[in-house]
Amino acid sequence: MGRRSRAEEEYEVNEVEDTITGSFGSRLCLVSSELALRKTASFSTRFTRETGVIDPGSRILQLGLPEHLASLESAQIIFLVDVVLQFFIAYKDLHSHNMVYDRKSIAIRYAKGRLLVDLMGCMPWDAIYKVTGRREVIRYMIWIRLYRARKVAQFFKRMEKDVRINYLFTRIVKLITVELYCTHTGACIFYYLATTIPASEEGYTWIGSLTMGDYKYINFREIDFWTRYITSLYFAIITMATVV
Repeated sequence: MGRRSRAEEEYEVNEVEDTITGSFGSRLCLVSSELALRKTASFSTRFTRETGVIDPGSRILQLGLPEHLASLESAQIIFLVDVVLQFFIAYKDLHSHNMVYDRKSIAIRYAKGRLLVDLMGCMPWDAIYKVTGRREVIRYMIWIRLYRARKVAQFFKRMEKDVRINYLFTRIVKLITVELYCTHTGACIFYYLATTIPASEEGYTWIGSLTMGDYKYINFREIDFWTRYITSLYFAIITMATVV
């Protein structure tokens, strides 16, 4: 009896209460925590004071963006800050599978990788386009910013590996995101093609010749932004649904 009780004590397993439920709200909470959108800031992260390197698994900034930083122009500053942070984020070595916290190694790896593309994506191409006399070549450089979409793909890749989040839920959210992104991109492309036509011939474009009741889009550049954007979304959805 003594040996049996001792063995039971040695291999006793403590029952841990499962606090994660399968509800839709709990999954959204997990997603919001991954997106770092919570208002509370938790600075008890894994940060090595000796090297000043950030662990990629930490959550240093969990504060929402202020209203004055939510505009499209100031968004470039946010991406520029992200470029600076990349020099302090540790990475996993593919050969040893160990985390590398050496600043020099991190900087060299990032400089040889995507540093140039990230910097070009942060350039104020809209302002440069206006200063250089609206040269069309400068306008094409704005498409470099599409390279940032890789971060969204990396985010969903982490979500699919997270055992706390239902895999089917992740796939559904990913599908909806891809559909919205493709629709948005298609709308931007259709509107961009309409703006490449000379001003005297804009009435022959898809949006310039569009008429909805008594409302006409002949001088579509003078229409407010959201009306043009929603119209472009509608045209992209109808085109992809009927032609493709």
